[in-house]
Amino acid sequence: MKKYILLLVLISLFSFSQTNKGKITIKGNMVKAKSGKLYLYELIGNDSFVLDSVNVRSGNFQFKSNDYVTGFYKLAFNNETNDVEFVLNPKEGSVLEITFNEYRLSRNYDIKNSKDNTAKKLYNNKKNQIEIQVKKIKQDGSKTVEVRKKEVLRLNEELEAFALKLSRDYPNTYTAMILSKSKPVYENNSDKFFDDINFKDESIIRSNLIPTRIQKYMVMHSKYDPKNNKYAFYDAVDFIMGKAKVNEKVAEFCMYNMLDGFYNTSSTANDPMWIELCNYIIDEYFFGEACGEVEVSTLMKERASKFKDLQVGNIPPDFTIKDVNNNPVNLKSTCSKNTYTILVFWASHCKHCMSELPGLASWYKANKNKGIEIVAVALDANKDKWESTINNNGFNWLNVNQFKIYKSPVCKDYKVKKTPTVFILDKSMKIINKPKDTRQAITFLNNKIK
Repeated sequence: MKKYILLLVLISLFSFSQTNKGKITIKGNMVKAKSGKLYLYELIGNDSFVLDSVNVRSGNFQFKSNDYVTGFYKLAFNNETNDVEFVLNPKEGSVLEITFNEYRLSRNYDIKNSKDNTAKKLYNNKKNQIEIQVKKIKQDGSKTVEVRKKEVLRLNEELEAFALKLSRDYPNTYTAMILSKSKPVYENNSDKFFDDINFKDESIIRSNLIPTRIQKYMVMHSKYDPKNNKYAFYDAVDFIMGKAKVNEKVAEFCMYNMLDGFYNTSSTANDPMWIELCNYIIDEYFFGEACGEVEVSTLMKERASKFKDLQVGNIPPDFTIKDVNNNPVNLKSTCSKNTYTILVFWASHCKHCMSELPGLASWYKANKNKGIEIVAVALDANKDKWESTINNNGFNWLNVNQFKIYKSPVCKDYKVKKTPTVFILDKSMKIINKPKDTRQAITFLNNKIK
């Protein structure tokens, strides 16, 4: 079986040995919606970026013809929550025609003359089924944590097996190439872990393949006891970049993905090692010469620099966002008027937030005249729910919201991946502390203002 999978992977590598790019016109119709707006996103790793948009007229739509690199993309109708992933593969033709039979795009759609999208649709459906089952298991309080973990693992293995079957049933497609690597051929060999991936092929970054593989590789290195061998992760970074540098776009992507991963880990793990790793990637790869002849783009250097801006001792991005009364709130101006400003990202649907914030509200009421202010950035999409939560709980600080949840520009600037996320800023807007939660923020400031 393993030999068969290896052969399948080698065939896929050969089939996609070069970046596939070509002009495609995306068009189609919507049976249940006569008007609205469709947005086209490209998927880069686990992130999505808007490429284009068109108005739906009399149920029909058509995007202008453009050059697309083979990979996974996404269409969303009116808002990003109503979306569906699909494949653009120039090898299958210059026109991609889609019919959406329901208002919810992912429920019932057809794409003509595309083996790639037939495979992708089957995988999308299976993945959605598995995710629903996993969610139910995690919420089942009648089972022990150990039992739930085993059941989730079994479902994940079921999805991996389904992916491998699809890759056999739909050979020579982009979907097969990606799915065939869902499970590494050399899973337990760190030296050969990436041998089944062609890093010269830019299309590999247009899926979550590389982030998934990098995460698994880092988990493997975590077993090497980094506490006693702090350079284990540094070696892992160097090894991955040694593979990725054969393609500039792939190299940039890998740099940023590891930087983002280490930064997110630093937000939950109280260990300076993770920030040191972030700085190593920034200094050696984005601004140094560790990647040899790879020319890092100015945009990627700017994105990398923002990670340093979010470290203690530095100035984070400024912003101006309207508050609950529709008045603009500027962070820099707010900080200048107060000795300390707590910047907290929260959501009304977050149980941890709603457990902590009432206590913060009581503390704020007693201390706000001591040079303390709070700017609370909500990750709520529903304005009425946001406003009622503020009023019902006495959150009488500065409340702002961009109504795009984790896609909000301010969330992207501050690399917010969980709630609550807390920063404490001084009068100059410099970060003086990044507490784990609001309780730690209170403890820290009580020692400052007593």
